[in-house]
Amino acid sequence: MATKTYVLLDSMDATAPVYQQIGDNQRVQIKKIPFHHPTRRQAFYTKEGKSRVIRYKAHSAYIDQDKQIKEETILANEPFTPQEKKDLEFRFGVLTTNKLRAQEYLEAHPEFEGFEGNCDDVRAPKYKLLDEAAEAKVKNVEMRKRVRAASKILDLELDAAQQMIIRLNGSFVTTPSELEECQNMLMAFVDDAEERGLDAVLQEDSEINVDDKTTILIGQLFNAGLLSFDAVEGNISKKDKDGKWITVRDMSSEYGIEERKRLFSDFLNTEDGKALKNDLEKDLKNFVRKSKAETKE
Repeated sequence: MATKTYVLLDSMDATAPVYQQIGDNQRVQIKKIPFHHPTRRQAFYTKEGKSRVIRYKAHSAYIDQDKQIKEETILANEPFTPQEKKDLEFRFGVLTTNKLRAQEYLEAHPEFEGFEGNCDDVRAPKYKLLDEAAEAKVKNVEMRKRVRAASKILDLELDAAQQMIIRLNGSFVTTPSELEECQNMLMAFVDDAEERGLDAVLQEDSEINVDDKTTILIGQLFNAGLLSFDAVEGNISKKDKDGKWITVRDMSSEYGIEERKRLFSDFLNTEDGKALKNDLEKDLKNFVRKSKAETKE
């Protein structure tokens, strides 16, 4: 008997356990949900508009509940066995089975991609039959993309590596001061990343938008100790030449730090915030210039 493999669609990726952050406002999920069970009894309307109830009974010759009742005298309230639950169980996004009745049931269920009919309980498909030839091509493309991402990381200079870390993880990530450590951090990101994460790594400088550039600026200032969101209560502050904190923007501490960062970033990208943004960029350049001079000494 032929074995078939079914996989959950991307829309069924985990919504809580494990995420990978890309920037301040984007997170990429890196694991499928550990368990998923399509209902073992499901009512729906066929594409012809006829009412149908299917039920999974492992030892039945049918998936139609009416036939099970009439021809096999399986009661309507017959309990499901633990094995029948296990037969329809997706583990980390995958279900492989050689049971013909399970295959028939899975492919008739409204959760199946390609289902033609109407079901109030299921608004969108949740799984599909794995096309191994097509999936192999996809995996090959992803592998090549992963190799390209790794190669790009190994070619980065320290400043570019630090900027990429901030862009991928947000303004408040602490960036290592050594290139090798930055590369190790980025390579760990690539190891865990799915396609969207790899695309973010491969993004060219010319493709980086204004919001991401501002995220990087804030992150660099934060790592340099030149900008603080909590040094002065209710304010965003920067250090002056004498090392004292001066207020550059009032910002209620009732907001979470990520929200304060978002609002501050939005302000810097307005015409009113342009002058302050220019000042902060100059502060960062002076800091970098001074740090390089000290390193040479």
